[in-house]
Amino acid sequence: MKDLYKILGVSEDANADVIKKAYRKLAKENHPDATGGDKKKTERFKEVNEAYTLLSDQQKRREYDRLRSAPVGADGMPEGFDPDAFAQVFGGGSGGAQAGGFGDLGDMFANLFGNAGPFTRGRGRGRAQARGADMVGDLEVTFKDAALGVRQTIRSGSGKSVNVNIPAGVESGARLRVPGQGAPAPKSGQPGDLYLDIVVRSDAHLRRTDDDVELALPLTLGEAVLGTHVDVPTLDGTVRLTVPPGTSSGAKLRLRGKGIKRPDGVRGDQLCHVEIVVPRLKPDDVESRRLVEELENRTKPPKPRGF
Repeated sequence: MKDLYKILGVSEDANADVIKKAYRKLAKENHPDATGGDKKKTERFKEVNEAYTLLSDQQKRREYDRLRSAPVGADGMPEGFDPDAFAQVFGGGSGGAQAGGFGDLGDMFANLFGNAGPFTRGRGRGRAQARGADMVGDLEVTFKDAALGVRQTIRSGSGKSVNVNIPAGVESGARLRVPGQGAPAPKSGQPGDLYLDIVVRSDAHLRRTDDDVELALPLTLGEAVLGTHVDVPTLDGTVRLTVPPGTSSGAKLRLRGKGIKRPDGVRGDQLCHVEIVVPRLKPDDVESRRLVEELENRTKPPKPRGF
């Protein structure tokens, strides 16, 4: 069987926090947005997602561990392997259920064991049916739609318009399965499935970190010293942000509930990172230089360095 622990670079007795930390590190390193669409790293990103999908679920992890440690029979399968039990744990139904990032049970089984095993492309164990081909395509969504979720119209393999739900919080590299919307089947069989690889379009100002959204917020020296109100972009449109007097570079101003929408409906925050833009004085601008020096002398700011 495929070693999912090795994919994530963790030991077999790693706890949930260690697995989550390893996943986030690898997902960040191989995320299509960070790698410029490098195909190998995109595949690595999908592989990491698939491993985490299984190992983060306690029931699936227990069954995976049991199958890995079971003796292998003459047919190359773990002894005592029960396709129906496998279907119940990993998909909720025999042969045709959706199984997280792996697609259907046949995809999951082939991913773990390297072959289709007892799961056919038909709907039902041991009954191969005439079926249309599965189809794969890219689906580009905006940063906002990926963060908050959206219902989008696509064209299926048969040419029909189909509405699909893009779940909130989806990231580039995720794969959505749309059952029965692939290539039409010959004669009276079932159509194939349509798989959509999500591509999240970058935003001009906003960036994602876990469930939070981050924004670089440039301020003039006067705005930082005196305080001000700034209109900033968010996922919900423009919001007026209060900048307190005496705000320094590196400060994080938080907009609560303006981040990524989680599966439970709760949203992360937006963090606005302050960057003070210092004016460049002309060499012959004696008056401005005098005013800056006077400000230094009047305010007597504390020493900013600890060395």
